[in-house]
Order: sequence, then structure tokens, then C-alpha cells
Amino acid sequence: MSDIIVIGGGHVGLTLLTDLVAAEKTHGFRPKLLFVRDAGDRPRGPVTRTNLMDGQQDRVELREEHFGSLYGEEAEALLERAEHIIVTVPDIPVLRLELMRRIAGLRSLAGKVVTFVRAGQGGQPVIADWVRRTPRLRNTSIVLVEDSFYGTRISGQHIAYKRKLSVNVSVYSRTPHIAAERVRTLFPLGALIGRPSWPDVVVRPGIGLLFDPLGYIIHIGVAFHARNLAKTRAGRKYLHYTDGIDRELAPLLAALDEERVELAAAYGVETETFPHVIERQYGLPHRSDFYEMMQSCRGIYRSTSCGSLDELRESRLVREDLPGLRTIRWLADAAGVVLPVTKQYEADVTRTALELGVAAADLDGYLPQLSAMPADVPFLRSLLVAPHELQERVVDGRSAAALLRLPWSCMPGPVVHEEVLQKRLEVLNVG
Repeated sequence: MSDIIVIGGGHVGLTLLTDLVAAEKTHGFRPKLLFVRDAGDRPRGPVTRTNLMDGQQDRVELREEHFGSLYGEEAEALLERAEHIIVTVPDIPVLRLELMRRIAGLRSLAGKVVTFVRAGQGGQPVIADWVRRTPRLRNTSIVLVEDSFYGTRISGQHIAYKRKLSVNVSVYSRTPHIAAERVRTLFPLGALIGRPSWPDVVVRPGIGLLFDPLGYIIHIGVAFHARNLAKTRAGRKYLHYTDGIDRELAPLLAALDEERVELAAAYGVETETFPHVIERQYGLPHRSDFYEMMQSCRGIYRSTSCGSLDELRESRLVREDLPGLRTIRWLADAAGVVLPVTKQYEADVTRTALELGVAAADLDGYLPQLSAMPADVPFLRSLLVAPHELQERVVDGRSAAALLRLPWSCMPGPVVHEEVLQKRLEVLNVG
């Protein structure tokens, strides 16, 4: 039996582990989850799961053998042996860059499928450039998931989740069809919804996936809304996606959403508005009114807000989605597209973040890495669609001495030492 490694023990990572354990005899992998910080009080033994879409319950037995540490003695051997590595932690630059370095440093990479959950937007151009600059990834398949396979929350020994009907992915690989099928085999319940897998894995060109997620709108926009900030200051939690969106905020979010679609068009891409995304992922009837569409999600979106300003400042809403906003604005500038609502939104968000004491590094996001790339639309389209092809042109056309200067680990950006990373993760719920 081959290994499949899940990196990150947050809500998504643990839910994915239970799915992999439940279907172990079908997909044939031996699943193991590696925490990137202290495991803490995590589920062991029988875990009850409730599917919020149909109310069905089941139980999955999690054993000690299913868990380990990314920095444990056996981690390197596990990663070397694994055929599939799934990174479920948020797209926080300091963390994502370190994990990419860790993966690129493995001795055996040929034939592996490395899947990054929540990979669209903020760090996606950086991941594509990593593939382009790293010849050792030539025979490795990189799968990028638009957001997550689930909406999920864990409390003690109980998981309340909703497995999405459909997720968009992009595949950077010399054998993309094989890589996509290998992802589908991890979710073998497709017959229950009349699709090849559950969730249905829909392959989308990388340039398209880049514009699909909108956490920089629906997460930051809600959390930084004045009415919601007042609740957070007072220590009052609210349901983020429903109670957090009122009639005043909804038009702004809808306008930002429309500008995201407009920017995608400048890169030759068609993408969906958020109401259409919800319709696709969860099968809810489409409503043209943004506010009404979000209020119809009460049965599926149960995420609560941060409980304090300190929690908000260090949350993935800030440390993952602010980088996404910076990337979107960089892409707009590269294409010469003026997005007036997004530009004003960025200024307002930046001002609020500074007032909250958000670290400058979190505000900058991936700008140091993006600034090292040509701000050229044809190049970015090629990079985001097929970085392996660009890589092969470089590999076949450069001397060995030049190749030594190409690895992505030489890109601008600080090397993050393990102890520094661990300290930063102490305040994050990323596993």
C-alpha cells in the first residue's frame, strides 16, 4: 500500500483525513496527516460526521498511526515515500513558501502528485513560477484547488461538513489527465451524485483558476465592515457569510465581484460571479441579488467570525486574503486595467489593516516574488497555463552551469527557518 500525506491539521485537513480513512480500501492509499504545529486536542478514536447537505451521519475511526508531525523524525521518509502529498494549510506566504522549499528539497519527486488546497489567486503565480524555475519538478504533477473540497467545522469528536458537488482545479503536469484522475480516485463516492467523483473534480486552465476564488472580497470585506468590526471589538461573534453581510455591504461586495470578472476577461478568461459559484458548488438556486443569495446560504455556511481583534489580526482572513488582494491589484496593473472599486477598496482595507496593527509582511503578501516576474500578459498567460512547457524550453536550452542558477529556492524572499515558522504558527489555526 502506498502513502498519501495530508499536511495541515486544521478543519479541512482533518475532514479530508476522515474521508481518506473511510475510503482506504477503495483508493488503496495509506493516509497520514502531518501537523505543522503542536497537534493539541485533536480527534482520536471514533469521530462522528454529519453531512449538512442531507443530514446523514457516519463514524470514522482515527488512530494514532494516522497522525505525525511535519518536523518529526519520520516526516522526511514519509514525504519521500508518498505518491500523493496534499497541502491543506492556508495560502499564507511565509508558510506556503516554506512548504514549497521543503517539497522541492525531496530526493524523489518524479511521479508524485502534489496538491495545494486553497491555491488559486494569492500564491498561484508564484507556484507556477516555482514549477518553471525548478527542473527537479519536471516529472511532478502539481494540482491547484480553487478553494477547498469542503465547507467544514470540527468540534471535539464531531465534524459538521458539506462536501462540495464540484471543485475547479488546475493541473501543472506533463501528464495532466492522469494527474486529475489520480485526484478523483481519492473521492470515490461520485455515483451518489451522478458524477465521476464527489466532489466532481473539474479541470480548468491555470489562468482561469487564478480568477475563481474571491476570499479577498468575501472574507476581508465582511470582517473589515465597520458594523462587523464593532462587534469584533466587543468580543461578539456572528455568522460570517450571512449575518456579516447586510444591505449596506452587499452592493460593495457585488461590485468587487463584477470587477474580478472584468479583470479575468482582460486575461482572456471567463469566470463566474460568486452567486453562480455557490449555485455550482452546493446546488442552491441562483439569485441575482447578492444579499439574497448570501442569506439563502444559512443552511450551509456556518462559519463564525473572529472573537477579538487580536484573533482577527492573526487570522487566515488577514494573512491569506490580503495577499490575494495584492496579487489581484498587481495583475490589474500588469494588464493596464483600471478597477476603480477595487482600487478604493484596497486603500480602505490597507488603512484598516494598519489601524489594527497588521504586520507589513502580511500586507505585502507575495509582492517580492511577483516583482521578480515580467509584468507581461502574454508571459503570464503562458506561465499560468503550462509552466512545465516553459521549464522544458529552459532545461533544453541552457547549459548545466546556468541550470544551477535556476532553482526556485534562489528567488527573492527570506528563507524561513523552522523555529521562526513554528512561532508564527502558534497563533494560527492551520494545524
